[in-house]
Amino acid sequence: MGTFYTEAPPRLRCFQWPASGDSPWLVRLLGVTAATFGLALAAGCSVKDEKGEYFGTTDRAGKDVHTFYVNNSTEPEYVDPGKAHDTASSKIINHLFEGLAAYGPDSSPVAGVASRYDRTPDNLYFRFHLRDDAKWNDGKAVTAHDFEYAWERVLDPKTASQSSTNLYFLKNGELFNQGKLLVAKGKTAVREGPAADAKEVASLDAGAAALVLTRSPVGVKTTIPPFPEAPKGLESIAYDAANEKGTGENLQLFTGADKQVRAAEPGQALPSGDYDVLGARGAVSCNGDKTYYFEVVARDGSGRRGVLPGCMLGPSSTPPSALLVAKWDAVPTFDAKRRVDPPEDPQALGFVDAGALGSDPSVVGVRVVDERTLEIEAEFPTPYILDTLSHATSYPVRRDIIEPFEAKGEPDMWTRPESIVTNGPYEIDAWKFRYEIRMRRNPHHRHHDKLKIHNIVWMCVESYVSSMNLYKSGELDYIGDNGSLPPPYKPVLRERKDYKAAPYLGTYWYEFNTKVKPLDDVRVRKALNLALDKAQLTEKVTRGGERAATHVVPPFMGGGYSEHVEALKAKGADPFETPEYSFNPELARELLGQAGYKVVLDPEDGYRAEGMPAIELLYNTSEGHRALAVAIQAMWKNHLGVAVQLRNEEWHVMLKNVRDRNFQVVRFGWIADYDHPQTFMDTFMAKSPNNRTGWSSTEFEGLIHKARRTADTTESMKLYRQAEKILADEVPKLPLYFYAKSTLVKPHVKGFFFNRRNEQLVHWMWIDEDWKTEKPNEPAFPPETFPAPGAF
Repeated sequence: MGTFYTEAPPRLRCFQWPASGDSPWLVRLLGVTAATFGLALAAGCSVKDEKGEYFGTTDRAGKDVHTFYVNNSTEPEYVDPGKAHDTASSKIINHLFEGLAAYGPDSSPVAGVASRYDRTPDNLYFRFHLRDDAKWNDGKAVTAHDFEYAWERVLDPKTASQSSTNLYFLKNGELFNQGKLLVAKGKTAVREGPAADAKEVASLDAGAAALVLTRSPVGVKTTIPPFPEAPKGLESIAYDAANEKGTGENLQLFTGADKQVRAAEPGQALPSGDYDVLGARGAVSCNGDKTYYFEVVARDGSGRRGVLPGCMLGPSSTPPSALLVAKWDAVPTFDAKRRVDPPEDPQALGFVDAGALGSDPSVVGVRVVDERTLEIEAEFPTPYILDTLSHATSYPVRRDIIEPFEAKGEPDMWTRPESIVTNGPYEIDAWKFRYEIRMRRNPHHRHHDKLKIHNIVWMCVESYVSSMNLYKSGELDYIGDNGSLPPPYKPVLRERKDYKAAPYLGTYWYEFNTKVKPLDDVRVRKALNLALDKAQLTEKVTRGGERAATHVVPPFMGGGYSEHVEALKAKGADPFETPEYSFNPELARELLGQAGYKVVLDPEDGYRAEGMPAIELLYNTSEGHRALAVAIQAMWKNHLGVAVQLRNEEWHVMLKNVRDRNFQVVRFGWIADYDHPQTFMDTFMAKSPNNRTGWSSTEFEGLIHKARRTADTTESMKLYRQAEKILADEVPKLPLYFYAKSTLVKPHVKGFFFNRRNEQLVHWMWIDEDWKTEKPNEPAFPPETFPAPGAF
């Protein structure tokens, strides 16, 4: 692995001058100087002037029949299955690694490392049997331990995986990932107070699980007075701390439809400092997350005390010395007859020394039975488990490869070409950063001799036009799963035989930072949503057959969602096909006025939103994203009089700014990790690493909690749809359209089946040198399907 490789330059063809970021690649590719390249292109290229059934050449110009050329569009952020959360990364990972299940030619799950599995009828317990010939590319056997380690690593809070929610189907996976579920290291005394000499009231046996309700001491820094005791009758609360953007503290108390604001009163507030926690005084939902009211007392000896919700407490200046815990009996049993479900409101047991408990993945619902058998106990019914186990997050990784790098303080260096060990059909051959990634067959993979594509060359060309022109000249066999066609060319390209199109399980949206003004006001967010003519955006700008979106889940989603949507439409009862959620500039201007930004009409300059500050819209570098941003900028100005400043950044830079919440509005979207609406809903959960908006809702989380535990599909989808309506009303993310994927693939590529998952794996493909004879389009070899599951 890691061998440097240089390709002989192909002959010059017709190209459009690329963006500066692409120049090194194309100049090297053509083997000419930049000056010569520029002169050669002076006359330009026009798609409209081209004739023929196909776009560009169908001649591979002497290329090896076993080498496939594809564009990945951008450099992957990670090739670590446990950390990847973007498609630029997952497309590479899907060829290097393999899960218990795998994506078949049409993206339906087929057998992967597992050859068969067992399950219970309620889809709560699963047993997977690994095949004997599963190997890593260094020749070692893939074992059940590799999967157990990989999954526990994803859920380990120290890994900080943004894809950890994909494994929340494992029993206790969410609590373990949030660091709330710990295990007693030995026989542990439980006290009535945090002090070491407090009275002992109970004990925990060694290995007993405990739910951490809070840590003591805690830090208090608020200008809002504490409660004298836990309030009664409150359904939920919402709390925003003061931030550097100038937004002050805000505590809202909700009882049914009533909302009360608890205002700042600095003289009545607890002085800032460290406080001991005396106990839990009642459960409450804060910002969508379950917590408790805690009674606290100042550590300075002043005796100041009060009751505050957990979401208003922060870290203390000294490490916690005690943990307030509840006993947790709902640990995996891997036995359906002895299953223990979690209590609705765990009751505080008392305090334990902070060092008495530790993180222990045994509380998570995955275990090794033997080298070839892995068992799963699920948190909730998971009928879509094969689809989930085909996704990159569930792929195995090796402890003996990763931990030595972690010990050296270099946790990400194990994925370097010279160090990485993989178990998929391919392995890394060479990698030139921001240039190309080359793969070759994994010599130890069971499909090695069946693969008709022996080598893959992944180009890194972000420009849609440059990628299209590389394809046109024959340098690409396929535009790539991550590539898009330049919108202006789509009407012409769709007339060609090598043009492919399909609905795509994804939603393109803009995300709001709901913690900054004026976007903290839901009326402003609604106004911005209603002022967009999304049908015009898809028909005039994107032009790829996308569907305008008034909600977040694609209507062709699986799991019973699409059937539920169609039933609503048939009865004329789809709530999202109403003026309340469709293009409605009049209502948008009214809402903006209600938010304090009156929209007035200037006869010369059009609409103007009085007092409305300019909004910054962030997007990653791409002509497609820019075209859409410019059109939206114009619509917000024309319909609302709102000024918009555009800011574009490279993908990696944008990701960091988004994680740091250094944005107002950002271009993003979500591609389904599995074929079920839960994959979209996860991104709105309060604790999700993919919720970058700062928005949360107790009602929304309650509906999702109930929906994913409802085994009846029809009833479950009703709950998901109710939760989706909350998202449409609150608009933390503004859905623009449901993806439709269009691409170009050469006619000599066989085994290519364009699908709504947009998972076209190269190992199913082959090059047909005699393609004009119109041989059947079939995979390079038959996929191995799972037999009917056995009884768990």
